Amino acid sequence: MSATVTVGRHRTSWGSFDAEAVRALYDDYAALLDDGDYESWLELFVEGASYRAVARENVERGLPLATVRCDSRAMLADRLDALTSTQFFARRLVRHIVTAIRPVGGDGDSLHVAANFVVLETLVDESTKVHSAGAYRDRVVATGDGPRFAEKVAVYDAPLVPTSLIVPL
Repeated sequence: MSATVTVGRHRTSWGSFDAEAVRALYDDYAALLDDGDYESWLELFVEGASYRAVARENVERGLPLATVRCDSRAMLADRLDALTSTQFFARRLVRHIVTAIRPVGGDGDSLHVAANFVVLETLVDESTKVHSAGAYRDRVVATGDGPRFAEKVAVYDAPLVPTSLIVPL
């Protein structure tokens, strides 16, 4: 985890941010991923945004290794291109459930937000399974288009992701 993302668990003030707009950002994040609208999902990030998926064990040990690491929106776009055009994988449906969205720090320019997530996955002709569960540790900034992610860190609880990490957490 970078030093810029507060890992606190205690709620703080929303500051100058509109709580409903931040919650809508998380709702859109989940809905757009679940619908496969990756181009619109990408618009939820500022240009210099970073995205990481990292095991909780690595965070607790202070290890920098991330399962997925994209250090810009352009890197995220490359990952999405691979997802939609060059990778082959079994057809799957995913559902992101995001809850307990709360401010945990920040300053006037950015808001540190924590939230819990569960990602369910259904492969063709199989039962739905829990793919991953964990917590987001994010930094959100205000833009002319509303709040956007400047840093998104998905800390998943299990030491391993049970199947391929294809769709972002």
